[in-house]
Amino acid sequence: VHDEAFYRCHTLELRQPQVDYRNLTREQKVRRSRESITWLRVRNDGLSIHNICSDPNITEDQLQPRLHPHSNNNSNINNNINHTLLQTDELHMTALHVLCLNP
Repeated sequence: VHDEAFYRCHTLELRQPQVDYRNLTREQKVRRSRESITWLRVRNDGLSIHNICSDPNITEDQLQPRLHPHSNNNSNINNNINHTLLQTDELHMTALHVLCLNP
């Protein structure tokens, strides 16, 4: 992703401390764009289901073992899936939100 990919993205600017964007230098705007790119790359760290659902090439066969990797008890499987699917990222999006946005 190019350093200036989000140079004038006002929506991503909302996640950062608010400043008068008009008073920033070009270098400051580019730095904020780079910070947004980094944030987008790591915002799902620790939320493997979000990463899986954002992968445009994921298949159902790949998804199933990741939902319940080490459980033999159906009750534990259901609890794990429910907990995983209810987790939200920093944008308060669940895995279902991410999946629906996936092209």
